Amino acid sequence: MKNVFKQIPDPLQRQILHKLTCGAVALFISIVFLFSVPDMLSIISCVAIMLFFVISSLFLFRRAVIGDYVVINGECQSVARTLTRRRIKKIILRTDDNQVFQVMIKQRLKKVRDGSRVTLYVAGNMPVYEKDNAHFLYSYLAIELTEN
Repeated sequence: MKNVFKQIPDPLQRQILHKLTCGAVALFISIVFLFSVPDMLSIISCVAIMLFFVISSLFLFRRAVIGDYVVINGECQSVARTLTRRRIKKIILRTDDNQVFQVMIKQRLKKVRDGSRVTLYVAGNMPVYEKDNAHFLYSYLAIELTEN
């Protein structure tokens, strides 16, 4: 099992470990609530959160083992930020074969600059929408950034 996990790409490994860690924290909190809080609803909610993260990580592990993902490599052309907190909202990515992808960012990224190399790991059944010769991606499994 350890050898199978080592064959998975590093960004997907980090996502799996991140989800398992969140599940372990939720399990720990539910155990603390079990002994300190008489309210059963908070215990049940923590167990539900733990189950969500563990099952999500298992599905991601299965997808990574069977290879049901697509790797998109490219260069960041531009970065769009939100007005108020200046967080990254979307990036425009140009691949090596001149395809343009507009990717909606769902996590906090700080190091994305124009010209950065970006590797996206996308699910095999992920819908890709097309508009004005650009492909729109609204979700991804993992993202890896490389500074030039």
